[in-house]
Amino acid sequence: MKKQIPKNGGMALVLALVCILVVLGAVMVVGRMLVSSHANTNLVTGMRLAEEAAKSGIDVAVEQLWNQYVLDNSNTVGNLGSYKRYINDVVQRNQSVDLVSANAPVVLDPAIGAAVEAVSVSRTDGPEGVMLTLRSTGAYGEHRCEVEQSVRISGSPFNGFEYAVLANYINCILCHASFYNIEERYNEDSSLYGTFDRVKIATLEALLYRTDSADSVVAGTTYTRGQVYNEAYQPISSDTIENSDLKHFHFSSEDGHLVQRNDGSMMREGLVQAEVDDEGSLEKFASLYTNYPTDPEEMTDGLLPATFPAPYPDDNGNRYIEDSEFAEVADLLSGSITSGIAYGVPSGGSYNENTLPTASNGALASLSSTGSYDGNLILVGTDTNPIHIDGEVAVNGDLVLAGKVSGWGELLVRGNTYITGDVTYKDGDQFGVSADGSRNGLALITGGSVLMGDYLTIRGKNHSKDTSKFPNTADSINSRVKKSATTRTVGNKTETIDRGYFSPGATDAGEITAYVLDSNGNSVKRQGQQFSFTQSELQLFNNLELQKALADASYRPRFYGLRDSQPNNIYVYTKISEEHAVRYDEQGGNVKLLSSRLAELGIDPNSILSRASFHYMNPSDNWITEDTLRQFWWNDELLREDGSPWKFDGLLYSNNAIFAITRSKARHKSNSNGFMEVRGAIICPDIGVLVAGADKRGSESFQLLYDPRVKEFWSPQDTTRAFFQRLTYRIISG
Repeated sequence: MKKQIPKNGGMALVLALVCILVVLGAVMVVGRMLVSSHANTNLVTGMRLAEEAAKSGIDVAVEQLWNQYVLDNSNTVGNLGSYKRYINDVVQRNQSVDLVSANAPVVLDPAIGAAVEAVSVSRTDGPEGVMLTLRSTGAYGEHRCEVEQSVRISGSPFNGFEYAVLANYINCILCHASFYNIEERYNEDSSLYGTFDRVKIATLEALLYRTDSADSVVAGTTYTRGQVYNEAYQPISSDTIENSDLKHFHFSSEDGHLVQRNDGSMMREGLVQAEVDDEGSLEKFASLYTNYPTDPEEMTDGLLPATFPAPYPDDNGNRYIEDSEFAEVADLLSGSITSGIAYGVPSGGSYNENTLPTASNGALASLSSTGSYDGNLILVGTDTNPIHIDGEVAVNGDLVLAGKVSGWGELLVRGNTYITGDVTYKDGDQFGVSADGSRNGLALITGGSVLMGDYLTIRGKNHSKDTSKFPNTADSINSRVKKSATTRTVGNKTETIDRGYFSPGATDAGEITAYVLDSNGNSVKRQGQQFSFTQSELQLFNNLELQKALADASYRPRFYGLRDSQPNNIYVYTKISEEHAVRYDEQGGNVKLLSSRLAELGIDPNSILSRASFHYMNPSDNWITEDTLRQFWWNDELLREDGSPWKFDGLLYSNNAIFAITRSKARHKSNSNGFMEVRGAIICPDIGVLVAGADKRGSESFQLLYDPRVKEFWSPQDTTRAFFQRLTYRIISG
């Protein structure tokens, strides 16, 4: 008789077998996972070590391309030019070389087995500096990893385009002037009130203005690294500044946005000096900063540059632009000008017409195809044929500029720029935007100086018996009349004074002993000895440079002259209790030739002049004469509608001087009424603005509407010290 197994016992056996199979399966899975995990660990470890080896290859390249340069330069960083000379021996522009080859890998650690199998460097120079692309392949066993690192060696970044006006020294500009954010001015949407940023103006040395007649306003903050002075060059207190005629529009102390009322208007307030907190730091968002620090860590309200970098490298520090220095930048530009009137005058040539050209010559084809012109250039834009610019364009000479502009780009000029009429965007209904929706924006970056308006004509003529500082109003030069004879009697002497725009002696003679031809063709001593506003400003700038040279034997001063045909006529104004001079024979003898001033101080002139640079306002080699330039300004005056201010759209940048000049209606009969409007920014070491306007309370004679878009333009760099920066890093393979 068979023994019968209970049903529940059979089920238990089946369950036991299933459990055994599950356990065995789990053991197998765990085993496989352990094997796979070990393999993955080995793979990840191998690839990580390969990538670290590749990174070490990048470090090997940096060691040769940068660290060795510093070591060879006595453990210091030189200027950008010194670095370029170094890197030229390693890799030429637009070339690639191998620093480590597969035939000679770099074994990092024999015990580990990781190695650098290959390292290469490719060089591409651009306006932003030397761009190096480093590629490295690292190896560990069978594993390979290739990585890429971009490196830039350039000058130090320039932050000056954050400012509506930035100069070493500001004086005459702060008279019936206003500085606005253009986005706030043109806004018509009330929902955006209170969202617009303040603007900034700054000086790196000193700020001077007439405390009781400035009548100016800044929609934001004013900075200076030095003192604030009145017109007698006396330092003024913070209380005096706050109660003076220089004001600001109220803005938020939280975010710097301009505060607007329901109707969009803003509140005018006195400038209040920034306070210092308990930790010794300047508060943010103040309306006035004096003695603003130079240490970036202490610039709590934003970076303020210390210098104005030249737009072209100045490797030898002589403050001149050599051919090689200009070419170093010009060869890297890739822009174009495809329309407008472009008339070129090659070096050694001349332009002899009394009107601006009405048709292009071969210069337009050169600008269109190469983005540059080798020589002096005249650019004129009209409504139907605007100057259309795209990208960066180089002019290897002087530039004469007027008219309509479209497109987005920069004009990099080697010499001086003469603006002989309005320069404005060919916009549609919106500022800075063409009718087709494309953007309009211009940056004028000049290696010489910018002369906007007639910088040569004097204020007026004195009767020979009239020793007053300023000429009689009736004897002012008439901007719209060629000849204008006036008979005046002073004391017992009657004289006929010709004060027309083209009368003899209406231009600055550049010297005290100048003689001119009278109406009968006779040579007579020039009446009045008056000089131009330009000359008065140059004398101030020259005296400041002289003080720097006297204080520092290693400093290379830059002295200004009116024209290079009078190379010895470099004047300084030595009287520190007055704002400026207007006569060569000023009483007290405070207008002095530089050489005479040095002799007066008992200083060997050669000790200063031998290390000085000299910069002149006249066109180079007189390719276009001063008389022709004045004819251009005369033509513009006659065509200007009554009450039409002089206008410029764009960024003005120079590492020398910028002059902006208009003539008044009351004194000089100008149809500009003495007004000027700039929509952009003005950045330069030395600025001179003479905008007479109506000279009455509430009259904004000079209006600058800051366009924040100027920060998008190509910016010069401080190339006196090379700056190393690692950029993007990526894994290519592995």
